[in-house]
Amino acid sequence: MNAQEFARQWKETPLVRFSLTSLTAQGLSEAVREALGQYGLPASAEPWLQFMEIRRTDERTAAALDELQFYPIGYLPNGDLICIDKNTDRIMICDHEEPDYTWPLNSSLEALYESVTLYADFIGEVNRKNPRFASDFKIPDGMLARLEADLKACDPAAFGQKGFWFTEIQVLDDNAV
Repeated sequence: MNAQEFARQWKETPLVRFSLTSLTAQGLSEAVREALGQYGLPASAEPWLQFMEIRRTDERTAAALDELQFYPIGYLPNGDLICIDKNTDRIMICDHEEPDYTWPLNSSLEALYESVTLYADFIGEVNRKNPRFASDFKIPDGMLARLEADLKACDPAAFGQKGFWFTEIQVLDDNAV
């Protein structure tokens, strides 16, 4: 899903647009600069993804991100950073204690846009079918398998590396009562 299509469809939370000046100075690809500068990312998206222009990190983390050629675009509640790999445009997660320990979120911004849309649709459908989902974690039959198949189809490379979305499916499956 491209950035323009995502911006038209996304209704969950406001979109955060990044500074074109900052994006250019970071050496990001033209496609990434356009997507983040003109269309942005959701301020927040399930499951627990927060996106924003991160202006400062501690010196150790900043040095590690520079060395890895990563540009931070958000974070998880535990403090792990969501970053774009400047060399490949992949979306990676960097451990907040060991920034050089990384794992994939998505292979591209396009795959990230599609993944958060798929997940938002999944949560909305689960809540419609089971209004008590937040307390009982019961996912109606077949829905988790369909989400897994959709996420795999959306980004087979990142899912195959047992990255973020793979782990999220495992957590949902393990927590389901």
